[in-house]
Amino acid sequence: MVSPDIDTYIQEAEKIEKMYMALLDGTTQRRIKRIDDGSTGMQNVEYRICVINSKNELLQTTLLEKYNLWYDDCQQLIQKYAGHIRNDKYESFTELYSRILNLINLEDSVRKSNERNHLRKEFIACFDSQVSILHSIEPTVVSSVNNQKRQATADIVNSELEHAEMLYQQGSFNLAGVSAINALEIYLHSLCEENDIETEDEDTIPSIVEKLHESGRVHEFDLEMIETIEYLVSLGDKCLNADEELQENKVRELMDKITEITFLAFC
Repeated sequence: MVSPDIDTYIQEAEKIEKMYMALLDGTTQRRIKRIDDGSTGMQNVEYRICVINSKNELLQTTLLEKYNLWYDDCQQLIQKYAGHIRNDKYESFTELYSRILNLINLEDSVRKSNERNHLRKEFIACFDSQVSILHSIEPTVVSSVNNQKRQATADIVNSELEHAEMLYQQGSFNLAGVSAINALEIYLHSLCEENDIETEDEDTIPSIVEKLHESGRVHEFDLEMIETIEYLVSLGDKCLNADEELQENKVRELMDKITEITFLAFC
């Protein structure tokens, strides 16, 4: 399992269920008669059973492989993210595994029936129970993934700011300012990603800030914050002027303010 993309596993579950329905619809229905010989006291019974045929053998094999891959990934998710009730959820999920395999093989070891309608009903009940456990841990998984992304972004931003500080100490004030502005831009892009705000490659810092403000999803981006960032961008633009070195105190102000903005966001 490379990454816990729970939405993908839920979508895969829908495909697996559709494949199972297609498998059942393609089976041969064999009529079976059970004759009362007087020893059991049971009446004569006629019923149908599902029998695999050459046309859907490949579908059955593919479905078994697909379900096993899905199951392996999902049980790892549940084991990792189910929290303090992990054992109950994990056991509930895993105890259905063997039965679902039997159902894919057109057998029900519990109910001892392999009629089409019965198999369909039991598969839906068992598989939907597994999927519902996935849904129950989805908020935890999403929160964990977001925290990992935030930490990765924080590390990159801090690295840029440390680089800016090193350049500043060496007297390369313009380069220090550019590095600090890079840190600010990385932070703003991460905010957009967290809040599902689309950005384009050609977006500048002012246009990103405008999108954040207009979205209404990031409360700290009020008019005062916009004015602050506009001022910082103006200082950053001056740092791009190779013919003139920005004043040391202005670069210090630029770096300190960006550090303050990003620190408050990631602390």
